[in-house]
Amino acid sequence: MNLSDHNMLIERYVRGREAKLIDRYITDGPTALKEEMELSDEEWKVLFDHLVFEHNLLYKTVVQAKEFFLDNYVKHGMAHVRELMNTVDDSYNLPLEIVFDYLAISNDGLYYHVLQNRDRYMIAFKARGGDFVRKVLGIWKAKYEENWARILDLLLRSVCEDIFDERNFDYGLKAFSSMMNVNRVHRPIEKSEMFRK
Repeated sequence: MNLSDHNMLIERYVRGREAKLIDRYITDGPTALKEEMELSDEEWKVLFDHLVFEHNLLYKTVVQAKEFFLDNYVKHGMAHVRELMNTVDDSYNLPLEIVFDYLAISNDGLYYHVLQNRDRYMIAFKARGGDFVRKVLGIWKAKYEENWARILDLLLRSVCEDIFDERNFDYGLKAFSSMMNVNRVHRPIEKSEMFRK
């Protein structure tokens, strides 16, 4: 599909109806809207991209269904939100950064996501380091320094508590073993009840 076909398609289906289409997209979802408009996959992608890049469709959708998207972000992360919105392609990175800022930063979703998935991130932090975790969380840019400091504090506290708990368990096990060895009554084998006939 060339540029003139794109423009004709946008003119035919979208011009002057942007707000209505966005509301229908939010209410009914993309599949119902696409089927009602009787569009092919290629035509739908052109209209979807126009609404995303020119009219901020993704952000408006997330704001309208905030609880749903925030809950999914906290449980599964931004990759899952991208899959839900069918925006896995890298071309959607900029509009999704606005969505990420809204869900993860403005609504504290990032903190709750890390808190809920702390064990997974602790393992990654121990094995691959902070830069890897920061990239996975999507906060590698300089504007997220304050958020990274908060997450790093949470992870470091969790790692330290985990190490402290492991050491306390080891010390407790050794102390218990020592006490049991002191209290154990040692009898010769021949006097034991097990070997009597």
